[in-house]
Amino acid sequence: MGGFLMNLALHIIPCAMLGWLSAEVFLRNPRHRLNRLAAIMFAFMAFQFGTSFLASVFPEADAAKLINGLVIVPSFILGFLMMLFVRQLCGRAGSPYAVYLDIALAVPLVLVVLVVSQPGVYGTYADGAGAVREGSGMLWGSLALSAATWLYAAAIWTISWRTVRGEASVQRSQHVQAGLGIFGGAATTFAALWIRPDEPYSGATQLLALYALLMFAFFIRRAILHYGLMPSIMEKYRVLFELSPFGVLLLDAQGSIREANPVVKLLLGLPPDELIGKPVSSFLDRGERLPLGGSGSALLEVSMVDMKGESRRMIVHLNEVTAEGERMYYVVLQDETGRKKAEEEIMYLAYHDALTGVGNRLYFQESISSMLHNGAEGALLLLDLDRFKAVNDRHGHQAGDALLREIAAKLRECTPPSGLLFRLGGDEFAILLPGGERAWDPEATAASLLAGLTGYRGAISPDSPVTVSIGIAYWPDHGYDTTALLHAADVAMYQSKELGRNRYSVYARSLAGAGA
Repeated sequence: MGGFLMNLALHIIPCAMLGWLSAEVFLRNPRHRLNRLAAIMFAFMAFQFGTSFLASVFPEADAAKLINGLVIVPSFILGFLMMLFVRQLCGRAGSPYAVYLDIALAVPLVLVVLVVSQPGVYGTYADGAGAVREGSGMLWGSLALSAATWLYAAAIWTISWRTVRGEASVQRSQHVQAGLGIFGGAATTFAALWIRPDEPYSGATQLLALYALLMFAFFIRRAILHYGLMPSIMEKYRVLFELSPFGVLLLDAQGSIREANPVVKLLLGLPPDELIGKPVSSFLDRGERLPLGGSGSALLEVSMVDMKGESRRMIVHLNEVTAEGERMYYVVLQDETGRKKAEEEIMYLAYHDALTGVGNRLYFQESISSMLHNGAEGALLLLDLDRFKAVNDRHGHQAGDALLREIAAKLRECTPPSGLLFRLGGDEFAILLPGGERAWDPEATAASLLAGLTGYRGAISPDSPVTVSIGIAYWPDHGYDTTALLHAADVAMYQSKELGRNRYSVYARSLAGAGA
């Protein structure tokens, strides 16, 4: 009874350890090919311990088929998996010599075919007395498998070591652990075969060979847990989380912050540990919200307020995730404040006069085209500063620029709220007054402009040679397009000049010939 329990412990405990290791490695990163391969390999090792125990207690009359089906053939498949694992693990150096060694991968597969097709020669069989016997080729098959597996693994490891030894200490430590597993397992296996060369599948020999596999698995596990070999998917995500150039938040279903990366501190002004537990809504600007409670992902732009009370424009990538059975939200924050400001500045410069800050000719062209296209009524006021060149000639361009800014400010002050003010050229301005229920009287507006520029405390002093001439044209009465409307307003403006300046005139058909 004691011998049975000892035999049970020697097999079942390693079997359980390897089964747990298989699950652990797989769950660390199920998507990675090397993790899946390692999990299958450790599962086969656990299977070998289990079937070896069954073979040791199975009745001899039926043991031959059990050994062939559950011990020998899986051991050859395991040899192939081990070789493939080492090739994937250590063969990353890309040496051309490793390619020539890959022919050894065919050895376990050939042995599987031989055992299946010729069990009496390359496997085990039951003789007439019911005793289990090994075929004449069994010894050579076992030696071929052991030699192919361990020598191939050792050769691949050695070739790869030439490259790895010059890398960082972590990579070297990983490689050393894998080498200890390979060479330790090889030494143990060949020692078992050397002790009982005539009975490669005897109980003691097989158990010692199995423990060689356990030694290999032990050092691979050390490389995984202590030296970062095959990092878990969570560890990889953690690196991406911490090193992301964008702010990253992990929210629970209620919108409270569970985790935050260091970049969030730059965006919101609080370190990650102080953000934990705070609702993300407390950092959203008034009227903003995140679409929590929905499914899938969302991309939106919101305004967030940092601890200083400053508003920041953010591009938010929101994704629903499930972690440990709990619905959560993975939020990526991309600060667009600088880009938005730059876009606004570029847009402003493209559509505004750099000197006066009012709309420029491009803005005028687009605005009047849009108003004419909409079909509504309205008026164009064209304003020209007469003899403005004399100011530049007498007082210099700086004085001229200062006067233009002062005139633009007064025009802006006198332009109705619904009107648009533009500077078309050096001394020429335009005002668009769209029609409608609350439309302003263009002639009253023109009179207000003249009073603001030339009246008491006007922008233009009484002793200045500069005068103002304004022409008014209505659409659609005086034109259906920009060219016709500008021509009509220009004709009316020249009528004001002829009538003595500092006045306005409304276009009339009778003025067309004089304007031309």
